[in-house]
Amino acid sequence: MILTQEQTKFWHDNGYLLLNKFYSWREINKINKLVDNLWANRCSLDANHVIDIFVETEQEKRVFFRDAPLEARREPYKLNDLFLSSDEVRNMAAGPKLAPILRELLGGDLPMICNSLTFEFGSQQDYHFDTFYMPSPTPNKMIASWIALEKAHKKNGPLSYYPGSHKIPPYLFSNGTTLRIAQEMPAFFAYMDEQIAQRELQPQILLAKKGDVLIWHSQLYHGGSPILNTRKTRKSLVTHYFTKQDFPDENAPMITDNSCYMARAAQPVPYAFGQT
Repeated sequence: MILTQEQTKFWHDNGYLLLNKFYSWREINKINKLVDNLWANRCSLDANHVIDIFVETEQEKRVFFRDAPLEARREPYKLNDLFLSSDEVRNMAAGPKLAPILRELLGGDLPMICNSLTFEFGSQQDYHFDTFYMPSPTPNKMIASWIALEKAHKKNGPLSYYPGSHKIPPYLFSNGTTLRIAQEMPAFFAYMDEQIAQRELQPQILLAKKGDVLIWHSQLYHGGSPILNTRKTRKSLVTHYFTKQDFPDENAPMITDNSCYMARAAQPVPYAFGQT
């Protein structure tokens, strides 16, 4: 057993686990340097490097990273799936330090990276469940990690979540699943408001320090707080994991004895590479 009994109980009770000072600043700085280098050399990047720019605005769009204007770096963006091309990202997201913990939280199943998102600003995303977008074939067999690449504070859009919300019965949309339907979101939010009030759940803001790691259950209700100072970054690496057991036929190279990653195509972009 990697985790203590107290950590295991906390996970079951709250739906998340915070690992303070899990990574050293030296390890974290390698990822920040990687992002700097990618921006500096983006014109030479291939079609595997995809970015969402100006997120949560009317100008939001997905482009190949090489086509992103430099000014897009000064606004919230999501750099998609660096795990597909970067050993450094794979080793941080599911290397020998973190992978055994992920595997234990998945009940012994092999964690498989299915996507990653690299941020320099807070996401400002509405409260949501990860199962809106990527429900696991086996219920409760998907988890996520959030790695602080710098310190979070109240003004740079820290992560917010409801401890214990993973115990709320999943809301099913008219498609019979947890996959989000935009027109039905008012009914979803009404359901969640009622459930949260009944259970007397309170939101918690994560003022993480550089190197901290938060792992959460796929049904933890979470989102990004508003950015109160738009000049302040909040760098982070978010990774979602399915299990190899749920995708036995997937091309999944091993990272460690306790982890692998989904070797798939990059996120789709609505134009051909090299078209711009």
